[in-house]
Amino acid sequence: MIKIVKGIIFVTLIVNIVGCASYYSHYGSFSAQNSKGEERKFVVSWKTAEYPSWAIQDNQATEFVLETQCSERKWALADLSTDQNECTEAHEGIVACGNKTMDLSLSGRPLPDDKNVCVSVTDNQQATKIVDLESRVLISVSCLPVATTRKEEGESVNMDYLKASVVPYSVATRKVERYSFADKAPLMSSKICEGDK
Repeated sequence: MIKIVKGIIFVTLIVNIVGCASYYSHYGSFSAQNSKGEERKFVVSWKTAEYPSWAIQDNQATEFVLETQCSERKWALADLSTDQNECTEAHEGIVACGNKTMDLSLSGRPLPDDKNVCVSVTDNQQATKIVDLESRVLISVSCLPVATTRKEEGESVNMDYLKASVVPYSVATRKVERYSFADKAPLMSSKICEGDK
């Protein structure tokens, strides 16, 4: 009887250590203007691993990615629990800092360093971690690109991104089981991009 009880305790501990996570993908898309004032589609995405309340592990999330139609520039936002870097250590919440060689402040001035927040995300509950984001997110952009294109191997590459705004962009997102039939990021057509080169 003692061996059976010990066995049950051991199995329970193993299950708690390993956990039984549910894996989800989160997507959203919206139309807005880039910094040049062109109407473009934007896609946001992130992934989560969610554990039962009895599990030892905390829920986990990947970076929150913001993509711009026709552009190679992607913003990867993080919080301190998803990525420890100079930006997340210097600022609370879900943030991405600019690059002083690629970005300008909202007033059009050079960034003093690479610790200046350019994009941040939260929701109506003021979430400060990606794993806590609800289905409607609020995206704030406070930087401008130094240049909307750059030359790479003789080719002009678009580097534009979401237009800065004092009012956050409100974006509805969808949560789906990872690897399911519905696990597909919204598509962004490239036909509109032909004049960007």
